[in-house]
Amino acid sequence: MSASPAARWNRLARLDRGWLLRWVALPALVGGIVSPFFDLTALPIVGPERLSAVFLTDGSAYYGHLQQTLGASSVTLHEAYYFQQAPNNTGLQVALVRRGTELHDPADGMRIRVEKILAIERVGAHSTVAQAIAADRMLGGAR
Repeated sequence: MSASPAARWNRLARLDRGWLLRWVALPALVGGIVSPFFDLTALPIVGPERLSAVFLTDGSAYYGHLQQTLGASSVTLHEAYYFQQAPNNTGLQVALVRRGTELHDPADGMRIRVEKILAIERVGAHSTVAQAIAADRMLGGAR
């Protein structure tokens, strides 16, 4: 005896709903809940290079590639730059300096505690800071 067409249709409909729930609805729900916690545009595979400006509560600012981990107590800034007063013979007021040229020769990756951060902003690709960092890299400033 074969099953009636209506019984076969009901069985297929139940299977389709289970498959749909497991492979479409559930991942979409999880993605909708989790996605606000991630900035997909910050991934290096999406678009051009992204630099961040990290402003600290003590008034200093650092620029570089920001690496954040959800729930971590610190962030890491790679290839960090900062401004310092320029030497008098240059005619400039400030100079952009790559971190790592200090006497203690710090390794790449500056860890900053989250409670010391006042703000984090994206640096525009055509901003003066981005152009100065690109010029420094072309002159051999990047290690």
